[in-house]
Amino acid sequence: MIIAGLTLTGCERAVSAPANRGVCWRQVDGLNGKPDFRVVAPNVETLEDCASRLEALRMAHGRPVTGAFQGRFIYVTDQEITAAAGPKAQRYRVFTPDQRVKIQDGVRTLMAREKGAAG
Repeated sequence: MIIAGLTLTGCERAVSAPANRGVCWRQVDGLNGKPDFRVVAPNVETLEDCASRLEALRMAHGRPVTGAFQGRFIYVTDQEITAAAGPKAQRYRVFTPDQRVKIQDGVRTLMAREKGAAG
């Protein structure tokens, strides 16, 4: 019985990133703990634009974010922002540290403006 369960687990399809053109996605836990994707923004031009939006989510919520853009995964952690063709594929850096600092400064500015408008 246990062997049958292990065999079925080994047959599960690997998670693939949505390939919809121009849509930035965030990966969330779906039903039964299986990964699901939710739209962050439509009409996004580049993977870098999507990665910047995911960085804003990470900063707002204080935890790592996994997202996707046109079939590629994007991983946003405190240390770096990387992208890969799949969960087990080699990751490559999306932004240099200096570029990321500029993105974070822009996100902080936008957050401060939103906070001021809401207050």
